[in-house]
Amino acid sequence: DAIVTVGDSCLMGGAGSAVLEALAAAGLAVPVLNLGLPDRFVEHGDPAKLHALCGLDAAGIEQSIIKRFGAKPALVRTAVNH
Repeated sequence: DAIVTVGDSCLMGGAGSAVLEALAAAGLAVPVLNLGLPDRFVEHGDPAKLHALCGLDAAGIEQSIIKRFGAKPALVRTAVNH
C-alpha cells in the first residue's frame, strides 16, 4: 500500500530518490515516505545517538510513519541495501 525508505545518507540523491525514479519510470503511483539524514551538518559521535537525534531510530521512524500515513502500517516486507 505504501513504501517507506530509510537511508543512512542525505535524502537528495539517496536510495529513496532512486525508488521514486523507478516508480515514476514504471508509471506507478504509490505513496512514499523517504527518511534520511537532514541536509545540514550532523555532529560526529555514536551512530545510535546520532540516528536518534535525526529521527532515524525505531521510535523516530515509527513517528514519521504515523505522521505521514496517520497510523502505524503493518510491515509487509523489508529490503536492505548497503
